[in-house]
Amino acid sequence: MKKIKLLLLLPLFLLSCVDNSSTFPDNADGVFYGRLTVGSYTQDNVGISVTVVSDSTVDVFFDNVKFAALMPVKVDINVKGIPSMKSGEVLTFSAVEIDPYMNKEPEPQPEYRFATFRGVVKGNELVLEAKMSDDLESSSRAGKEFRFNGTCN
Repeated sequence: MKKIKLLLLLPLFLLSCVDNSSTFPDNADGVFYGRLTVGSYTQDNVGISVTVVSDSTVDVFFDNVKFAALMPVKVDINVKGIPSMKSGEVLTFSAVEIDPYMNKEPEPQPEYRFATFRGVVKGNELVLEAKMSDDLESSSRAGKEFRFNGTCN
């Protein structure tokens, strides 16, 4: 009987991790809140969702982030179709030379290209690292390194 009750509560645990009250995708599997560091700039309480799209890909969505203190606006970044693999309770994903979608743009934006993009979801924790391409036209973005550590509460 205890096992049946536990199975009935399982969807509640999975749903409690999702927060679609902002601009997150409706089908987001989990929203992780934590600290995002981009170069020497740090932003706390950043929300990043990871959505399993297929057995071998995920989408990662950054909600309202900045790259620098003087950046005049916050942006949404959606990195789609990242190759992923699940082993037990650990989900890993990584890509090279991948173009994100910015805000509501219908096409990926090469001027924001990530040279590397990788992350690990283990339990309720997301650790993510990414580096923008060194050869971007904007010297303020070129080579920027992103680091995120957050939890899904």
